[in-house]
Amino acid sequence: DPRRTDANAPRAPRIYHYSQETGKVEVVREVPEQPMVLALDKADNLMAVLYQGNGAIIAFNPKDKNSQVKILEAQPPSPRPGLTAFIPVNRWNWTSETESINREQKPKEFHYISPDGTAYFPADSGFISGASSWGVKMADLIRAFKVDKVLPGQKFYVTNEVGLNTFSFTMGPDGNLSDGKLFVNEGGESIAIDEKGNVYLAAGNILVYNPSGKQIDTIQVPQRPISIAFGGTDNKTLYITARSSLYSVRTKFAGR
Repeated sequence: DPRRTDANAPRAPRIYHYSQETGKVEVVREVPEQPMVLALDKADNLMAVLYQGNGAIIAFNPKDKNSQVKILEAQPPSPRPGLTAFIPVNRWNWTSETESINREQKPKEFHYISPDGTAYFPADSGFISGASSWGVKMADLIRAFKVDKVLPGQKFYVTNEVGLNTFSFTMGPDGNLSDGKLFVNEGGESIAIDEKGNVYLAAGNILVYNPSGKQIDTIQVPQRPISIAFGGTDNKTLYITARSSLYSVRTKFAGR
């Protein structure tokens, strides 16, 4: 298009890094396949779930812009005691409470193992096949605003944006969720957990619940929060991505 200028040209899909020490943002890498959600293993390999391609997850060293990009291969599911599972925290489902719980507890058919062997992504056949609806891919790993880490035996929370409810589950050694229960009648876009088991729910603002489901705090945010995660040198900074800005707030307890 001859009318297009550099100022309004579409931006290449990129992964960025924010430094707490410098307060600056820098480009880590351009990823034409559209990175959707990110996670780090214990060796600090950065893994990205991609929109383009079927069942596409890549990993690379984010500190070296010329590092080799590794494509993670789908593996058969297996018990993985001691390994961290990365699970999407939010859904967009027009389903009842019972259907939502049953859907989350359906066993996953595939695992993607991190380069250092300490973590994995459980995935279903829809992610592998690239299933779509109305031309849009619908797999939870792609549509989620965030994946969070969970170990076998730990509680894991999933929030439904459409149903406006949040559920608690227990993670099994095989990457599957069980013991599903309604946690609160409130839903949003993202969840974070602190070391005391308190649940931070991004739903217009940040709503904080204790492990029994009682709301104990509200963190006001200038813009609607999209994804939240703990970080910083002591893990007591809650980072909040919004529509056009990145915010942070100090918390009393560190993230889990």
